[in-house]
Amino acid sequence: MRFIFEGRRLVMLGLMLAALIGFMKAAVAAPAQETGAGAQSKAQQVKAAPDYAALAALLEDPKSRAVLIKELQRLASEQPTAGSGNTTPKTSATATLASSMAVDTLSVFHTVHDGGIKALVQFNRLLHIDPASWDWSAVGENVWRMALLFVFAYGSWLLYGRLIRPVLVRLDRWSTAASARQHLLRLCLSLTLIGALGLLGLGVIFITGNFLSATLAGDSEPALWRQTLFLNAFVTLEFARLVIGLVLTPSYDGLHLFPIKADQAKFWMRRSSGLIRFLGYGLMWLVPVVERTWGIDAAQSVVWTLAVVGLIYALHTVFSQRRILRDALLPMAERHPNGMISWLLSALAHTWHLLAALYIGMVFLVGLTRPTDALPFIARATGYTFLIIAGALLLSAIVVQLLGGEVRLKEHHRKRVPLLERRLNIYLPWLVRAIRLVILLVAIALILSVWHVTNIFNWLGTNPGQQFLSTVFDVAFILLGTLLAWLVTASLIEIKLNGVSDHMPSARMQTLLALFRNVVAIALLTMAVMMVLSELGVNIGPLLAGAGVLGLAIGFGAQKLVQDVITGVFIQLENAINTGDTITVGGITGTAERLSIRSVGLRDLNGTYHIVPFSAVEVVSNYMRGYAYHKAEYGIAYRESIDEAITYLEAAFEELKADPAMRGKILEPINIPGVTELGASSVNIRVMIKTTPGDQWAVGRAYNRLVKMHFDAAGIEIPFPHTTIYFGEDKSGKAPPVYVQNLGGKPGAAG
Repeated sequence: MRFIFEGRRLVMLGLMLAALIGFMKAAVAAPAQETGAGAQSKAQQVKAAPDYAALAALLEDPKSRAVLIKELQRLASEQPTAGSGNTTPKTSATATLASSMAVDTLSVFHTVHDGGIKALVQFNRLLHIDPASWDWSAVGENVWRMALLFVFAYGSWLLYGRLIRPVLVRLDRWSTAASARQHLLRLCLSLTLIGALGLLGLGVIFITGNFLSATLAGDSEPALWRQTLFLNAFVTLEFARLVIGLVLTPSYDGLHLFPIKADQAKFWMRRSSGLIRFLGYGLMWLVPVVERTWGIDAAQSVVWTLAVVGLIYALHTVFSQRRILRDALLPMAERHPNGMISWLLSALAHTWHLLAALYIGMVFLVGLTRPTDALPFIARATGYTFLIIAGALLLSAIVVQLLGGEVRLKEHHRKRVPLLERRLNIYLPWLVRAIRLVILLVAIALILSVWHVTNIFNWLGTNPGQQFLSTVFDVAFILLGTLLAWLVTASLIEIKLNGVSDHMPSARMQTLLALFRNVVAIALLTMAVMMVLSELGVNIGPLLAGAGVLGLAIGFGAQKLVQDVITGVFIQLENAINTGDTITVGGITGTAERLSIRSVGLRDLNGTYHIVPFSAVEVVSNYMRGYAYHKAEYGIAYRESIDEAITYLEAAFEELKADPAMRGKILEPINIPGVTELGASSVNIRVMIKTTPGDQWAVGRAYNRLVKMHFDAAGIEIPFPHTTIYFGEDKSGKAPPVYVQNLGGKPGAAG
């Protein structure tokens, strides 16, 4: 069991490593282009002709020189390092998926390497910059305005929360009082209303805050810009906290969407809120302000600081709770009836903290390499990921609901095709697993595309991708077609075997249909394997030729097997044996229970099961063809009248015919040919009774009983062996005395 768990962890770690390599590609991807008036002005400055006098005057002024240095540092940081642009090999349009992912992997490591060198260069430049060149006056500019706007935003948000608290309490009671059937509906309606109220409050605060911000800023464009950044960050972060609060709802037990304990819900709400606010305000407000005030190097340093602190905080939170969540998931996995879901829950219980650490690492890389659009990208990708997972789970649940249950056919269908229900209950779970596997693969492909890891759907549009899709669909069509053909053929054969309209097939027809079913199964399986191999690109011509040569070699080396098959074919064509017949083959008499094209299985009277190959069969004696005879010879004493004995034999037969259990088994009147032998101690009279096949033994046993009863009633002696004892004589002619013991008296001697 421990080996299984370790193997499961290795599989999960392998998947996470593959995802990590791909996610790093998304994390290090830089924005495609710059927009805004600032970028246009920079382009105009680059294209403008140099003015050497203006440049000299610019260098003489300390403030202008400091601005120029910051601009040059920004341009240097944005310029790619040498050799980084041509290190990634190009892929052709016909590249395979594996080769394109290998190229992406190389690109990831090159970009990470370049990003590390770039960060070291920026830190080095930041350490060597003269602090006098920084505009420290901007630090304290309009601080009171930002503080007032901060107090207004969060004060209004807290006041709004107090105002709607009675509504939340009523919704909590309304959801709690619902019955089990209506609880989910009321819960969804309550959470939707809470979300709408939260959006309404945020919207009002945002609009009012913008009016207040414009009033406080006056004509100061930088102040208005900083205040707008804060309001945007406030609305975005509080909306994120609102969504998390709807999922956790730590203050209201009746509004829990998931079975989370109150203390755990409060813990995760507190930790996630702190992390969101710390990173959100840092990346959405502090970093742009620092970049505009002190340059790109200072902003990148802030990004690194925020990222490292947030990474340590998030990892500490996750690993501190790994055992608690594991202990909560393992009982759910043990109770779940679905084996696949149970395995996934068990695997998630042991590896959820590693998956969370992987996600945190991706956010860390994105925040470092894309500080301007890190949060929008992460939020968008995370939201799409949750939607994809929810959609995949929903589709999987619908498939399980439609096809996952046990198939129950109607009673008359079960009587006509008794094995169809069992076959459907075997094949449908495999079909459900295949569909769910396809859903899982599509969901993984969509998630990889959302995170800009690799776009598998673009690859599927290429020639190799189209060939791959064609092969997959062809193989699926072949397998489904073979399965349907087998179900239809086997069902038709079973309908014939079980009879239609109370017309049961003959024993020969049942045997031939059973053999035909086996032949069809082998033929369909062989054809399906050959067609699948052909679709996979395997040249089946040499395979067929090799199979023919191998079959010829086996035929020469296994002549007994060939003889078994050939003899079995002719035995079946001649209708010599059917399942259920009582036969004698190879010196063994018994009932034929199993009949194949190579051998016959017999069960004798002792219950022993024999398998007799047809190559050992020279004569087949079948006791179940057309009719049978009970042939017997009854002996009477020489002193008895033969005619009188025949009269009583006929009387016994008439009584036998009157028996309801035997009447239907007798086909003709009794035939008594007469005396067949004058034996040593009896006169033998032959009797023949024609019966239905297989009933001769039962009729004979019943007739023997009646003959004994009639002969006893008439006083007709049935001879039995006699023994004459000779005691011998002595020389005088006298016999020796015989000792006779009288069991009822005392022993004595007799002469």
